[in-house]
Amino acid sequence: MGALAAVTTPWKSEDDLVLKNAVEAGASLESLAKGAVHFSRRYSIEELRERWHSLLYHPVISADASAQMLEFEHNGPLKSISLSDAKGTRCGTGKRKFESVRACY
Repeated sequence: MGALAAVTTPWKSEDDLVLKNAVEAGASLESLAKGAVHFSRRYSIEELRERWHSLLYHPVISADASAQMLEFEHNGPLKSISLSDAKGTRCGTGKRKFESVRACY
């Protein structure tokens, strides 16, 4: 198990928080892997899937990540999750109307 931990790059608490908030808001892991939200680095769909599974079901990782996310939330502001369409129009800031959501996908 130590070899697995050495190979796996550690996740930043900011990335964990962005992942948690995006999935809770209804974003799919596929859309996150395609860049729907901005992480500190680009993650593959498999990395996102593994991390989400770990956050939900691995007690040690979940507890550690939860504590770090809570600390990060209290110490530094998190940029709001925003989506952009192909034209660079910002979507997802504030309340959205049905017509404006369609332009984002």
